[in-house]
Amino acid sequence: MPRPRKNNPVPETTDNRSEANELASQATCKTRGEDDSAMDPALQEVIRAVTENLTKVFEDKLKHQIDPISRFMREYQEQLHSHEERITAAETRISDLEDGAAPIDNKIKSLEKRLKELEEHADDLENRGRRKNIRIIGLPEGKEGSDPALLFETWLPELLNIEREKGVKVERAHRTAGRAPAHDQKPRPILVRLHNFRDKQRIMSAAWEKSKSNQPLKHGDATVMIFSDFSAAVVTKRKRFDEVKKRLKSAGAIYRMLYPAQLKVTLRGTTKIFQSPTEVERFLETLD
Repeated sequence: MPRPRKNNPVPETTDNRSEANELASQATCKTRGEDDSAMDPALQEVIRAVTENLTKVFEDKLKHQIDPISRFMREYQEQLHSHEERITAAETRISDLEDGAAPIDNKIKSLEKRLKELEEHADDLENRGRRKNIRIIGLPEGKEGSDPALLFETWLPELLNIEREKGVKVERAHRTAGRAPAHDQKPRPILVRLHNFRDKQRIMSAAWEKSKSNQPLKHGDATVMIFSDFSAAVVTKRKRFDEVKKRLKSAGAIYRMLYPAQLKVTLRGTTKIFQSPTEVERFLETLD
């Protein structure tokens, strides 16, 4: 008779292993936690010491590098502050100067105006002193002889057809200052001072009449010209008309300078007096 089979229990392998591993892991962690807890004070001291040393080293190095920068920044700020103060002071001075310049400018303008008036007055006085003078251009050097005044008292009335009874009286006559020119150069002008202004008027009127009739004034073979004697300022003003005079001559106009620097023009039956060369040019343009 067969024996009945004995039922042996099947071991729970998987569950038992899991429980064993978990228990082992807990035991290991507990052991390590206990070891770490035992080493914390020493480790912390080492870390603290190392940290302090590193911090001190870094601070020393940074201080060594930062100190010059800090000094430079302080000096820069001081200089900047100094410059700001100087700029402010300069701006204040400039403002004060500008405020004070306005009355000075007005004073300068007033002085310039006064100076111009004085120059004009001085020029007027100079021309009044020359009003009895004439200037003779073109007379060869030496022709005036040893007594120029006597020569012109006799020669001028003959040259200009002035009545001998009236004649002219010359106070003095001489060449303008300067070295005598070479033989092939232009002779120096001669200044003749007459005894009275009326004699000068008669000489200038007679010379003007001969000029209008195209009769040149001669001394031998030399052609001479007679002008009034003026200051340098008046001569400069009169020279401005030189170019328009050429155009007037080409147009057949009769012109004459008036004191101090005006141009009297007669053309095509019309007589006008011009104050500037520009006015003459405009007049000529209307005729074209």
